[in-house]
Amino acid sequence: VRAITARASQADELFQQLDATIRHTWQLEQAQRGNTGSGDRRTLSGDALDAALSEGHPYHPCFKSRLGFNDPDLIRYSPETCRGIRLSWLAVPRRFLAQSYASGEGAFLEQAVGQETRYLLRAACHRAGINPANHGLLPVHPWQWQNLQQGSAARVLSAAGVRELDCPGGHYLPGQSLRSLFPLDYPDLASIKLPLGIVNTSSRRHLEPHSVASAPVISAWLGRILDADSRFRDRYPLRILAEYASVGWQPGAETSAAAALSGELAAIWRRPLSGCLASGERAIPMNALYAIEADGQPFIQPWVERHGLEPWLSAALATIIRPVWHLLVAQGVGLEAHGQNSLLVVRDDGWPVALTLRDFHDSVEYVDSFLQTGAPRPDFGHRQALYDQAPDNRYYRMDQPDALRELVMDTLFVFNLSELALMLEDHYGLPESDFWQRVRRVLLDYERQHPELAPRIRALGVYQPHMATESLLTALTSADSSGPWRHTVPNTLAPLCAARGAVSGRPTSLSHTPSGRIR
Repeated sequence: VRAITARASQADELFQQLDATIRHTWQLEQAQRGNTGSGDRRTLSGDALDAALSEGHPYHPCFKSRLGFNDPDLIRYSPETCRGIRLSWLAVPRRFLAQSYASGEGAFLEQAVGQETRYLLRAACHRAGINPANHGLLPVHPWQWQNLQQGSAARVLSAAGVRELDCPGGHYLPGQSLRSLFPLDYPDLASIKLPLGIVNTSSRRHLEPHSVASAPVISAWLGRILDADSRFRDRYPLRILAEYASVGWQPGAETSAAAALSGELAAIWRRPLSGCLASGERAIPMNALYAIEADGQPFIQPWVERHGLEPWLSAALATIIRPVWHLLVAQGVGLEAHGQNSLLVVRDDGWPVALTLRDFHDSVEYVDSFLQTGAPRPDFGHRQALYDQAPDNRYYRMDQPDALRELVMDTLFVFNLSELALMLEDHYGLPESDFWQRVRRVLLDYERQHPELAPRIRALGVYQPHMATESLLTALTSADSSGPWRHTVPNTLAPLCAARGAVSGRPTSLSHTPSGRIR
């Protein structure tokens, strides 16, 4: 560890995260051995499958550090072992809340958390003598609430008149990202994303304060773009799990201690997955496609046996790539389509039919001049000045189209499809170079079908010989603490690289180099 870090403090931090990852992986595996409910993940889909994908981030060695959890917390709140979480609910004076609801608070909560929990919340407010006209409701992860009831945060909350409600509510299951929670009792209710003050994959899992209030705006804006382009329905099926409501702590002109709670007390509600699936369809998180099951075979093995590797892979690549690519090239919007944010919609027999994307509040980018002519910009209402006055590259608005290309190629190709390529080579003998040739054909077919978009594709620089990719681990090893951290890799999709791969048979992967897997 000391050999690859620039400072002693970095070495200590990295060692702590690595040690925690190893220890937590072992603890969770031991706990899972006694779980009689664990079984074949191929029978799962959607939220249940998301929670069962315990492999962790393939490009970050600290993928299960979860610093902040003690041993009981680890078992109680980790998706591998959790049996259900009941949210804590707070009554917060309205001057400390920023709410973004399409309807009134009561109607929204009944739709989002269910009639039973809504009734329990009203009863809890009545018992506590809380006037709903003066207080709004804010859900909190139970670990987060326990953590905030210590030190300066507890004093700030008490002085602000924040009250904890005695309301058990329904059960939620944490997904693989830990912050996203899925309703267990009534799966057709909204899922919810909550901040957690833990460190995992070297990042603190709070919510960016600006993005909480902006989440419904960004989702609504994306929805309008998709609705206006029929190709997202007919040719490149793309469905989104809109983040349609949010609430967050708003400190106003209070103390710096109160301001520090921004991003620590917040909630973003996401449309349920069931609402975008037709009868006979299942949603499979992308990182399940390259998972290996207990029988030693890939997760996709039954589908390969049924349809054949070549037909299934061709359909999967087209279904996954084309919607994201069309949104980038034709509409000028880049999305973070990595393995946790992307779900492949398949028929019950495993045949791919559509792509579903989620988690937009801090992972959407656009360039003003690259949006389609006449396309709307996000309308942030009374918060518009925050974004108009901010420099490019700080929030959602980028300065150049190549920033959009970097986001899409990094998340979709480097940190997502490259794992599928590696698994297919290991288990089915498909050379990685052949895989990337197939990906390139999907992109070239798209370009042939849309010759009018050729100038936009050139502006993106898709086929340049080399490309920048995010260095995920460098923040813990570099002497430069400013970031962002990137390094350059060969672009497998460039014509010269693709030709060399086809001739030599050597892998020309965007990411699978000897030094490329741990960043």
